Amino acid sequence: MMRQWFLGLLLLALAGVASASPMKIGFVDLDKALRELPEAQAGAANLNKQVAAKQKAIEAKRQQIDSFQKTLEKDFPHLSNAQRQDREAQLQSMILSLQQFQQQAQDSLNYQRNQILKNIQNQLVKVVSQIGKTGHYTVILNDKSVLYVSGAIDLTGQVVAAMKNTALPSVPPGKKP
Repeated sequence: MMRQWFLGLLLLALAGVASASPMKIGFVDLDKALRELPEAQAGAANLNKQVAAKQKAIEAKRQQIDSFQKTLEKDFPHLSNAQRQDREAQLQSMILSLQQFQQQAQDSLNYQRNQILKNIQNQLVKVVSQIGKTGHYTVILNDKSVLYVSGAIDLTGQVVAAMKNTALPSVPPGKKP
């Protein structure tokens, strides 16, 4: 709802500019671009290889824990209380180690995925801006935001000037407006 309101307001603002010069609006489907870009596909393939390797290591650790647990259950009646406690503590340590390994693996993969996306998105923004300038677009949108705005319709300076000339009510420190 908020996005539709914003786009409606944007189009109304652009209507005033349109009378001065022709308005050209573009749209970019970022999800589709990310699916089709070779860099994104290569990054996804690399991440998939890393996921498979991490899953293999996790499965090996799980099998080691299962084997240790079965041995513990088999030997349990023959162990002293001290030996039982030591082996149970060892088992708990192995389980904790696996959980930490899983969390580190997930964090590492998330970081790498985010870095790949960040690099591609930065490149996409540069390309969209270049296309916007050379194609004489007024605005280029995606489904969530504005990707490019021509300087000809940038009202920021006017808004700042108007705000400086408008007396805003002062709010005492610690009070919410």
